[in-house]
Amino acid sequence: MKSRIINIKTANPPLKVHQKEMIPLMLAQDIPERRKKYYRRFLSDDGVVTRTFGIGEVSQVINETHDQSAKRFERVAVELATRAARQCMEAEEILPHQIDGLIIATCTGYLCPGLTSYVLESLKLRPDIFILDLVGHGCGAALPALRNAEQFLLTRPEGANVLLIAVEVCSAAFFDGDSIDLMISNSIFGDGAAACIVTNRSKPGWTIEKQHSMLFPDYREELRFKIINGRLSNVLSKNVPEIVAGGVRKILQRMELDRLPQLLAFHTGGRAILDRLQEELHLKPEDLEPSRRVLAEYGNMSSPCVLYVLKGFMDEKTLNNGQEALMLSYGAGVAVNATQLRWTV
Repeated sequence: MKSRIINIKTANPPLKVHQKEMIPLMLAQDIPERRKKYYRRFLSDDGVVTRTFGIGEVSQVINETHDQSAKRFERVAVELATRAARQCMEAEEILPHQIDGLIIATCTGYLCPGLTSYVLESLKLRPDIFILDLVGHGCGAALPALRNAEQFLLTRPEGANVLLIAVEVCSAAFFDGDSIDLMISNSIFGDGAAACIVTNRSKPGWTIEKQHSMLFPDYREELRFKIINGRLSNVLSKNVPEIVAGGVRKILQRMELDRLPQLLAFHTGGRAILDRLQEELHLKPEDLEPSRRVLAEYGNMSSPCVLYVLKGFMDEKTLNNGQEALMLSYGAGVAVNATQLRWTV
């Protein structure tokens, strides 16, 4: 029995902020006029309309100490991950003792022990299950996590369940600085979590057909986190859309796909990345509309985004047996990941 994704649920913090509400907040800061000009420009771009933040009010992000951000990451990440996971389990009527593996991907904070320790405790899962904290993969992490879930299920008898969670508190990685990378990051990233049940049971869901990953270390300095003064600082160069497009082209060639399927769950990235992929792959505007919609409503939440897009297909479309979908994620490294899926009833 091949592994299947049978349910996806999402969770976001309650504070939802319109981009235009952010403009006066940033312009009120004691920052150079150059920065104000860029923030006005980036926050006016209609690629992102609203974002959610795991904080009482947005102004707190600007004044947080590193210790406060780290503590907030722990609290908000555990809450969002637990909420999304619990919804998944309840929807599938899966009890805590029926979960055999827990995989959590994140990059916006560091805990030791990792988030699996806290979420396992919160959900009252068995202490003897397989656990994996997947860190360092950035925005692309959901698909490497899915690959690990599939590999684990190959070792288990039919009926096993893995709870896979991608959760990010990007607002806890806010870093104020003069570089355009940081200003773009502060203008597009939001907080959120997505959880899914991956199983080797015979249930309606997305059967995993193929998974591939490619890593391009030559471009490591173009897309990554750096530690500056003890804080995470995002590096997001202007070359990223072109680098990602080249990586996607190579991984699709490696997968030997005759054609792209109708349903494309691409990581939201940013408007410039989606525009470049649309051009590179000769796509119609409607092909990437699901990714653009997630970007507009939530911003770039990093690793959970592709699962939000796939969830949209399950919630909004009539899926036929055998219908195909392709998931693509890209992130720090630079890494590009692809998963070919088939809807199976």
